[in-house]
Amino acid sequence: MVRIRMKSFGRRHRPFFRICAMDSRTGRDGTAIEELGHYDPMVRNKEARTVLDVSRIRYWLSVGAQPSEKVAALLKRAGVVKPAPGEHWKVAEPVAAAAEAPAAPATPPATA
Repeated sequence: MVRIRMKSFGRRHRPFFRICAMDSRTGRDGTAIEELGHYDPMVRNKEARTVLDVSRIRYWLSVGAQPSEKVAALLKRAGVVKPAPGEHWKVAEPVAAAAEAPAAPATPPATA
């Protein structure tokens, strides 16, 4: 069975975790199938602590992966839910603001 769980990184008194899709029989720091984000509990800004690839997490949830208790709490806090049957797992990406920037005005023709 595939589990979405954390891999431990960092050093003593400075924890850092990667959120990965892993086989349930693999050790805590073993080989991951896919890395889906990271969690840094030492960051002061609470919104920046967790970085998730929401589309890939929804994919793994749709094919039956089970999140660990801590990862389930992080997903709940981020608002990530398992897609309903028949619903597409991919999340629409917002349009970049830079692509919508107005073009530079044209220079007037030179007069003689």
